[in-house]
Amino acid sequence: MTNEAPSWQGREFCRYSATGNTFLIFDNRKEDLSTLEKGVYASWCSKHNVDGLLFVENPQKSELDFHMRYLNADGGEVEMCGNGARSILHFYSQVLGEKAKAKRYHFSTQKGEYLGESSELFPIQMTELREWGNIDVSDLFSPQLSSDYLNTGVPHALYEVSNSQELQEIQLQEVGSKIRYDERFERGVNANFFCVLGPGHLRMRTYERGVEGETLSCGTGATAVALSVAKNKSWASPIRIEVGGGTLEISFNQDFSEVFLAGPVDLLERNTLKA
Repeated sequence: MTNEAPSWQGREFCRYSATGNTFLIFDNRKEDLSTLEKGVYASWCSKHNVDGLLFVENPQKSELDFHMRYLNADGGEVEMCGNGARSILHFYSQVLGEKAKAKRYHFSTQKGEYLGESSELFPIQMTELREWGNIDVSDLFSPQLSSDYLNTGVPHALYEVSNSQELQEIQLQEVGSKIRYDERFERGVNANFFCVLGPGHLRMRTYERGVEGETLSCGTGATAVALSVAKNKSWASPIRIEVGGGTLEISFNQDFSEVFLAGPVDLLERNTLKA
C-alpha cells in the first residue's frame, strides 16, 4: 500500500487581496486542476483563509486573451467575481507576463465577456447588467429606506439603511442568510446593505453566497449598489464605496452602457500547495 502525493501537491499559486476580497490564483491552462472534487477546492480556501479560487484557463475564442474560472469558498463554481477579475488581470499581466506591454485585456467568464486594464487600480468594464428590479426583495429586510435587485454578473439584493451605526448593527449572518436562501432565488443571492456617507460616497456590507458569511469586499455588489443609487437618487459618476477592506470606485456614463469597477489590488504571497 502506497501513500501517493496528490497530483496538485507542489502547484504554484499566488495569494491576492482586492480591498479585502482574498483569492488563490492558478495558471490552469494545462487544465490539470479542472476536475478535482469540490471538497479539495474548499479545503484550499479554508487552509489559506481566502474567499475563493481563480484559474487562468485557455480562451474558447481566438480574440480573447484568457478564460477566468471562479470558485467560491465552498468549492462551487459561480458566474463572476468583480474583485477576482481585477486580481486575475494583475496575475495574467504581471506574474505570468502575458502580453506584458499590453494595457487592455479581453477575457471570458462563465456567462460573459469583460474588458480590463492593467493599470494602477486594474479597472474592469462591467458588461453584465440585467434583471434590474425583476424580483421584489422589499419584504426580506426591515427597516430600510429603499430596496432594489440587480444582476451584475451575480445576483444582488440591495438595501439602504439610515446611517453607519445602523449598518454596523445589522446581524449580517442571520439576516443575510435568510435573504440568500429565500425560495425566489433559484441559485441564491448576495445580500448587500449600505448607507450614504455624503455626495457620491457610500458604505456597504455584503453577505456572499458560497462564502456563506460576510466578505470584506464585493465588486459586483458595489457595482450593483452604485448603479441603483445613481439611478434612484440621480447621482453622477463616479461613486466611491467604502467596504471592509478599503475603497472601490464605480464610474459610468449616463445610460449605464459603460460601467467600470476599480480599486487597489495587492499580491500578498507566492507559494506552492501542500497536502
